[in-house]
Amino acid sequence: MPKLDSTELVIGDAPQFFFDNGMVAAVFNVTRTVHSPQKADANPVIQSDQSWEHVTYFSNAGWQLWHDVGTGRTHCLYEDWNLDRDTLVSGKGGTIHAWANARSRYLYAYSDDGVTWVKPPMGRFSENGCDTNIVFGSEEYGSVHSLGLMEDPWDVDERRFKSLYFHIPPSDHEVGGGMVAVATSPDGINWTSQDVPPVVGTKRAHLDDVAQLVVDPETRGYLAFTRHPSMCAAPDHFGMPPLGWTGGTPTYDQVEDAPGGRNRRRIFLSESSDFQHWSQPRLILAPDPEIDNFDTSFYGMEPYRVGSEWLGFMSVFSAVSNTMHVELTHSRDGRQWRRVAPGKPWLQPGPLGSWDQFMVNVSSPPVDVGTDELRVYFGGSKNHHDWWFSGPTENHDDPSRWDDAPEVADMAEVGYHLGLASLRRDGFVSLDTALNREGVVVTEPFVSEGDRLTINARCQPGGYIRVEVTDAHNRAIPGVSTATCDVFTGDVVDHLVTWQGRPDVPLAVDEAAPDPRRPGSPHRRLRFTMRGAELYSFQMHSADSAV
Repeated sequence: MPKLDSTELVIGDAPQFFFDNGMVAAVFNVTRTVHSPQKADANPVIQSDQSWEHVTYFSNAGWQLWHDVGTGRTHCLYEDWNLDRDTLVSGKGGTIHAWANARSRYLYAYSDDGVTWVKPPMGRFSENGCDTNIVFGSEEYGSVHSLGLMEDPWDVDERRFKSLYFHIPPSDHEVGGGMVAVATSPDGINWTSQDVPPVVGTKRAHLDDVAQLVVDPETRGYLAFTRHPSMCAAPDHFGMPPLGWTGGTPTYDQVEDAPGGRNRRRIFLSESSDFQHWSQPRLILAPDPEIDNFDTSFYGMEPYRVGSEWLGFMSVFSAVSNTMHVELTHSRDGRQWRRVAPGKPWLQPGPLGSWDQFMVNVSSPPVDVGTDELRVYFGGSKNHHDWWFSGPTENHDDPSRWDDAPEVADMAEVGYHLGLASLRRDGFVSLDTALNREGVVVTEPFVSEGDRLTINARCQPGGYIRVEVTDAHNRAIPGVSTATCDVFTGDVVDHLVTWQGRPDVPLAVDEAAPDPRRPGSPHRRLRFTMRGAELYSFQMHSADSAV
């Protein structure tokens, strides 16, 4: 059964959420709440603790996780920078990614419980006589930076894992800097780089250094949520120079009416059917001048498939404070995106003095281990974003100003680590009611073959939820009315709704003869009557499926 066409809301057995108003026909005494994950007390769970680790870069696209359901093991690749501080601060070696300044490589770790992580010696690269967990990037090959990783269950085993990454060869000064490259792997650990570079629209093998990837299960096409290599190079009306980049054209990207809007980081989408030839990056999310400040930009976004919809974990950078937080975004098709709660952080940095005091990011989807909670891993840092900038515009060449950026004077002040947080399964957004006032949620008419209903919901003491099933005209279907519903008063992620002990959800029997123009008829609605309750989602099931 199709998910959605132009006239019918066909939901099949996919869980239905309230990220937008697509399923909501009417509400009364109801508010929408966005729920943030709870950070673990044991944080950080991965930090720099080996002699060959220098700056472990748990920043946007600097780390990736995947979970093996068969073994229960969670795997992690994370970036490490070996920096020459003197060359970097002098500004003589170019950007931090230049071969003269740094070596970037990827390291491997795994965990069987999600909290305790092992960094196994891999027998590939040694430093100072120590076997290391380095798996990708070397003096001979060059640096591997910002490795976007995805698992593709539809390709052959040898190419099950795929990556786009920024490759900086030892001869980068001869080839005009780094370029994007492709590598494949059977297991996410052993990587083979492809000889032929990818082609990204008119930019060929040039792309910005944050690309987060996913395969669309409906089309099996590849999506790269990235940044345009010329996004900060657009000429403006006042003849001011671009912010450190060159190139761009006056018309490639029309952004909102905001000062400097076209010289800000923002989110672009590029698509491919073969992982080699990619479409011209298309703008999908940019700061809003009515909500966001002048210095706000969108740094990167990790996509996450939830049911038949998509969420995005978007990193929002504030240039003046030099900090970063995470906002939620949403899409029903993976192409058209909106912010769930514009301007409101979903995940914030910790308090001053904490290990994640200035920046947080989510660069991998939450891990579902089959419990009532999702594991949400996040990168955090005690340093500002631009700790590595140098030169007169940053005042970093003046030691008297180093109190404003202590990381420049002392590399020990630079610290990126991996943290763990937890969130109710599918508990990102809920529709809520208070104890002192009953509320109602009425869904749009939908089509589903399911005849069982489960809800993900929580009630306060004294709270409740009752469900009524109606036809498209709001007429209660006999046997599944509000009056006959067995009241729900608990806290369950998959509660089976019953009416006088029976779970059957019948179709409406009194609709007119089927209309050939409406092949999904008959339709049903749900009416939730709630007090002191939170409704996260609902899902239709068939009687012969496990509920």
